Amino acid sequence: MMQEEGQVTGHGREGVWVETQRSSTCGSCNARSGCGSGLLSQFSRRKPHRVLIHVPDDEDWPLVGERVVIGIDESAFLRSAGLLYGLPLISGMLGGIIAEQLAGTGTLAVPVGFALSLAAGLLVVRWHAARPDQQALYRPMLLRRLGVEALAIKAV
Repeated sequence: MMQEEGQVTGHGREGVWVETQRSSTCGSCNARSGCGSGLLSQFSRRKPHRVLIHVPDDEDWPLVGERVVIGIDESAFLRSAGLLYGLPLISGMLGGIIAEQLAGTGTLAVPVGFALSLAAGLLVVRWHAARPDQQALYRPMLLRRLGVEALAIKAV
């Protein structure tokens, strides 16, 4: 289970809005001073990310300001990454190979076949992601509640 800590910022019809801070892996690396990624991450602005977390009707909803842990199943994450990157790439390569076999090398058919097959793969990914049963699989869930921060301190 991939987990992220966040803060409840509001309530919606189906659940609660949770705001998480995007983090970089550079905080755990000792080579920060010699790494280009670490240097670039110092200049980037990290904006918070808001996500709607479904809360079942029989559960108590977290309060606004409460810290929570949300998560998504690792297998769903890996499956979606493989589908998103793998399917268009494989379909594009197959389209280029088929175009080469049909039209021969040195023609414009190979890049056109690659581009059309890549676009077809992207459309399949889009169709697959739009299915309601798949959306529920990739939806993050509320794992545990950590407690309410001192809201009086923020108001001052």
